[in-house]
Amino acid sequence: MTTVDNCSVAGCDKSRAASLEGAALCLEHFISVCYERLDHYDVLRKGMGLTVTDTESARRFIHECSRNADEMEHDARELDNLERAKLVHIILAASELGRHLRRSPRKAAAIAVRLSSDKLGSSWEEDAETVLLSQYGASVRCKHHAKPGETLEVVRSDTGEKAQARVAWERPAGTDEVRIGVEFLACDNFWGLDWGVVEEAR
Repeated sequence: MTTVDNCSVAGCDKSRAASLEGAALCLEHFISVCYERLDHYDVLRKGMGLTVTDTESARRFIHECSRNADEMEHDARELDNLERAKLVHIILAASELGRHLRRSPRKAAAIAVRLSSDKLGSSWEEDAETVLLSQYGASVRCKHHAKPGETLEVVRSDTGEKAQARVAWERPAGTDEVRIGVEFLACDNFWGLDWGVVEEAR
């Protein structure tokens, strides 16, 4: 028997637009759930602070809602201007929250890397340079724009080591450059530093 892939919110019979934490949601409920959860994590962060468990949960949610919002904003032709604006705002709000959820100290260092994106229709490669390192990512100065939630490959020019990374944020860094924050998806110490020593030196 064929089942209709509808929103899982009780009483809603609209079609599924995205899945969030395993739940099928229509566009309206996806937007409302994203706002509700992002506000919840931001209130916790500004108040008593996020526990380790809350922080990991928030990071997973930020990644998932950013990726879904970005895909819908690019692919859904039937969106009206308000819906599109809300999705863009969710991406920006998730990126801003993510910047506050740092899990390790930062170290200023210029390391040559090669960034590459295989996003359908807009693939690119570029030689770039890091500005700040962390155990879980880096901020990188480059010329290509990369939206939060986008996945890039990062290759160290000195060692050839590779890692997949998610773009956490982007901001201008001069007339023809941007600075992006990347977060490794499955690599604990890409930079090979003793982060305990880095922490003590702060």
